[in-house]
Formats: sequence, C-alpha cells, structure tokens
Amino acid sequence: MKAAGQAEIIRANQKDDYYRGSIRGEVADAFQTWFGARPWMRWRRELQVLADVAYFGITTVTGYQTLGEEYCNIIQVDPTQRAIPSTLRRSLLVLLHISTPYLLTKLLTKLELQLTSDPEALGLTQEQIDFLLNAVPVVKRTIMFVHRTHLALFYLHGVFYHIAKRTTGIRYLLVRSVLANDFAAPSYRLLGWLSAAQLGFSLLQHVHRTITGGKSGQGQDRETTSEHSTSAVSSSSEVHPKSRCSLCLETRRHSTATPCGHLFCWECIMEWGSEKPECPLCREPFQLSRLVCLQNYQPS
Repeated sequence: MKAAGQAEIIRANQKDDYYRGSIRGEVADAFQTWFGARPWMRWRRELQVLADVAYFGITTVTGYQTLGEEYCNIIQVDPTQRAIPSTLRRSLLVLLHISTPYLLTKLLTKLELQLTSDPEALGLTQEQIDFLLNAVPVVKRTIMFVHRTHLALFYLHGVFYHIAKRTTGIRYLLVRSVLANDFAAPSYRLLGWLSAAQLGFSLLQHVHRTITGGKSGQGQDRETTSEHSTSAVSSSSEVHPKSRCSLCLETRRHSTATPCGHLFCWECIMEWGSEKPECPLCREPFQLSRLVCLQNYQPS
C-alpha cells in the first residue's frame, strides 16, 4: 500500500462533512420538534458537537473507517505506517478534532462578552482589561494564521489535512494503490505555493499596519463585540416588538428579510437557514442567497 494523496484525503473529508451535516440536521430537527426554535438557537453549537461525537464515535473510535474513508478506499495508520492506530490514539484524535475549535470559540466569545458587559466581576484593572480586549482579536487572527499555514503545508506535502491528525501522527494509506491519483499532486503543490504566498503577503500587511499604528481591525472587532454584548445584556422586555428578533428575542442586529417578508438578525437567520432552510415563523422554504440584509432600516 502507498500513502494517500491530497485528492483522496480531500474527497474523503468532503464526504464525511456531507454525512456529518446530515446527522446535524436530523439532530436539529428532533431538538426543535421537542423543545422549539429558541432553545435550539441557544444550544445549537453543543448539538453540533454531539452530532460529530456520534459520527466519529461509531466510526473512528470503534476502529471502523468513516464513510468518506470507505468511499475513497483509505485507512488510518499510526506513525509507523504499519499498524492501525490504537484506541487511545483514535480517541485522542476525535477529542482534539471536535473539542478544540468548540472550546476556543466558546472561551474567546465568553471572555469578550465578560470584558465588555461586566469587567468589574473579573477584578482586573483598566489596563489589564484593555490589554485583554486588544489580545482577543490577536489570538483569533493567530488561530486563523496557524490554520491557513497548516492547510498550505497539506497542499504542498499531502500528509495531514487536520491539525488533530498532525498532533496524533495519524496518516492515511490507500487500500488499493491502483486507485491513486498521482496526476493531481502537482496541481495541489501549486495551490500550496500560492496559499503560502498569499499567507506571507497577509502577514506582511498585518506587520506593516501594526508598525504604522493602524488599529482599524481591532477597532472593528471591538465595535462588533460591543454591539453583540450590549444586545445580550439588554432585557427582552425592553425591546420594542417591532424591533425584536423572533429567534434570539433581542433587538435585531442587521435586520434581514426572508422571501416571505419576516425579519430576523442576519446572524440568527443565517445560522438557522444553514441547518433548516425554511422560515422559522411560517415554514416557507428559502435559499440563503435569497436573504436580504436591510441597510438603514428603521422600524416604523
């Protein structure tokens, strides 16, 4: 057997994403049927984690191929490339792959909201609060930079598509070497060099803005955070009915109209529509491309 190439690994990952999305949709439908739309909006990310744990729990953790791996005839092997990864190594892979993005997002979001809505509860000085407020966007950009660097390395070398697999040392082998797509490797290497060049250019731009004192990006992040935290701490009873989003029950942010005419927050209806493309109120189906964000809208 020979090592799987970029084409097989990407195709397997796309297939897994499709089946994970199907499970997420089924879990979301069942939760909404039993508990309603608003509880689902509150717990949607946790439900997505639960669906991913179910998918990888009954495949990777138990020692079976995922549906994407089976479709592309690839199997996971340990760093020696002579044995199937141990149960501990497979469990660690699933834990890192699912929990790390969720916990990082949860931690940074909660920290931002706490710093902007109730910083006194942290017992920090104003200088420490300002430092953390400036540090959070930097951490987010660093995470994005690491992810893009890792993706460029994958396009160049074609070994680890996910950071969790690089951490655990789990690789892929082709079950049938005759199915290898060797002609695609040069194209992916070219894409890797282009990604690396774009990444380097973005890094130089960021360094230049930092040296020249440009803080527009941080200001925009701070403004967005303040906008979300302000609406989060406001009581639903203080929101005028015409300005209230029916999903989050808060003042609408970036009012967005569905084709049927109902209004929601842009973020709320986009997240709802990505899971279930129909209006939460009248159940009329819609496409995400048909949503209209209303500029300068003022409720009468």
